[in-house]
Amino acid sequence: MAKSKDVKTIEVAGKTYAVGLFWQPVQEEKNYLKEIKATVQTVVTNANLYCLKKGAATQYGLGSTSLGHKSGMPSGASGIANALRDKSSAICVFKLKEGWWFITIRNNLILSEEDTIYTDENDAKEAFESMLSIPDWGYKIAPAEWNIEETTEMSAEDLLARGQAIELKKIDNNIKKNLLILLILVFVSWQYYQKQQEKAELQRRLLEKKRQEELKKLMPPPPPPPPPPAPWESVVSPEDFAKKCTILIVNSTGTVPGWGLEDSTCKEKQLSSVWKRTYGTAGWIFEAQKFGTLSKDIKLSASDSGYNTVIGLLAIPSMKHEISKPTLQKIEIQRKLNGIFHSLKLSGLKLENKSTVVKDPNNPSYSENYPYTAFKFSDVAYRLPLSWVKLLKDIGGVEIDSISWNAKKKTWDYVGKIYELTPAQIKKDEEALKKAEEEKNKQQTSETNKNVVENNTTTESVPVPTTTKTN
Repeated sequence: MAKSKDVKTIEVAGKTYAVGLFWQPVQEEKNYLKEIKATVQTVVTNANLYCLKKGAATQYGLGSTSLGHKSGMPSGASGIANALRDKSSAICVFKLKEGWWFITIRNNLILSEEDTIYTDENDAKEAFESMLSIPDWGYKIAPAEWNIEETTEMSAEDLLARGQAIELKKIDNNIKKNLLILLILVFVSWQYYQKQQEKAELQRRLLEKKRQEELKKLMPPPPPPPPPPAPWESVVSPEDFAKKCTILIVNSTGTVPGWGLEDSTCKEKQLSSVWKRTYGTAGWIFEAQKFGTLSKDIKLSASDSGYNTVIGLLAIPSMKHEISKPTLQKIEIQRKLNGIFHSLKLSGLKLENKSTVVKDPNNPSYSENYPYTAFKFSDVAYRLPLSWVKLLKDIGGVEIDSISWNAKKKTWDYVGKIYELTPAQIKKDEEALKKAEEEKNKQQTSETNKNVVENNTTTESVPVPTTTKTN
């Protein structure tokens, strides 16, 4: 396999571009040709082609016909730099058929040694990660398969299509050597000074980062966040859920000619209904909504291209919330539910054999002990929602997840959960009760002492009667 230094041209979208140019900034734009010729005579002696990239920082790139470059051939790096000119710095790797094209732009200047093709992916990735340690990159472009954080994959073809790549031109070598040598020496000195300044700044930032990390280690860890509130402290009232769900289903799902209602489900603040077309045209159901057969607030949409199935979505109005504290443990919940529903005919009660740890909906990543568990259940019955919910009125911690009307079977499907009274919650309640009793006794003792003091003060202030002796 060819080494990266041997690859000096690439083909993108059927067009050949020059890569691997020797890039340098221009000191005086009016005399850029003198600087170019000085560089050719003292540094890049085989160069006979150049291109000039203007912008926030003007620079030239040198190429050679001995490397496969040609007059009129566009420079790939100049096209990428122009496409990304909205930011001053960019580090890029593009995967091409020739290999991995590595380009680095710093302070609007293409770095000379970083316009190259790597034929070994590991070498390209190593070079990219090495430059990535320098901070403040405007663009970080790399293949998505590398999985490097904060990088974005972009297409070289797309960037070159809008980047206005600059074409190479031939160099005219008629210039005095002594002046060119002087100019190149000035340039090299300036370049060296700039690199030293950048290295010093990078070292300063690394030391500052290390100092901050050391200070962070010395600081005490932040206190853990307070435990989230118990989930049963604010649940939707089962009765309110049943009432509003029933009203919505009855008022919003009328009979439509040519369409049959499959089911309607109240869940997550939304009623969803499904209709199937049996005959007639697809537009009948939308016409029915216009004439008020269906609620005008329902958002109807077809779920297939043939308009054989239509889904309707309707927001459920705000429902009443309440505290529904758990009162039973798991085994007691099972017995209670079995006692209620097994005595009813045509009940399809199903109980899960495991408890589910409930997560805090406002902070799902909370990792501390969250001692709240729920016991899930479901039921299929002919009983209307409100009367079904009233069967659970003596059980605390009830939360209804969904209520569905199965129009084919003419049954109601109920899914819910009951929060369990865990040993941790029992202990917590006992501690709260004990603390409340202590506060009550403390207050009573304080009131008693206050009364004693007031009584003593009253006794001391009563005047003592005196007797007068009569001769």
